[in-house]
This record gives sequence, C-alpha cells and structure tokens, in this order.
Amino acid sequence: MRSYFILLGIVAFTILGDYALKSAALRASPFATTWFAGGALLYALTALGWVWLMQTQNLAQIAVLYSSATILGLTAVGVAFFGETLSLRQVVGLGAALFSVLVMEAEA
Repeated sequence: MRSYFILLGIVAFTILGDYALKSAALRASPFATTWFAGGALLYALTALGWVWLMQTQNLAQIAVLYSSATILGLTAVGVAFFGETLSLRQVVGLGAALFSVLVMEAEA
C-alpha cells in the first residue's frame, strides 16, 4: 500500500511540474522564469520517489500505472487550465492507456 502512495506522489509532482513547465513555455523567456525553476525542482523530487519505489516494485508494473495516471492527469490539466481540446484519436488513446492498466493488474 505504501508503494501506491509513493507512486501517487510521483504522479502528483509530475503533473504539477508539467503545469509549471507549460506555464513557463507560454512566456517570452521561458528558461528565465520561476515557473521553469519550479517545474525543474518538482521533477527532481520525483527522482527521489522513483528510487524508493524501484527498491521494492517491478519496473514494468509501476511504469504502466505511472504512465496511465500521468496521461489522465495531464489531459485533465490541459483541458481544464490551458483550454486544450481532445480529438477522437486522443480519446481512443486514453482508453488504450486505461486498458493497459487492466491488463497489467490482471497479471499481478
């Protein structure tokens, strides 16, 4: 159960970091902003979580869970905060990501 909380933290920091980096990218000088620095710091923090998680978990299992959760979270952020829209192809891709979680969990 502890592993799922660590993974949840990694996903949350990744999503917040990507939000910060997207916000930086929308500025005239993205690398000279606090948004960029904050995003880079959040990404560095995820590395700590990955090391803790990889000590006890199968990499393939956590990779599928991480990727799927991050894809869903970033899609929600893009739609909610940046006004992005989804094409039918992207919706099908999201469904495939969720299906991969089901397949991996069934194997475990």
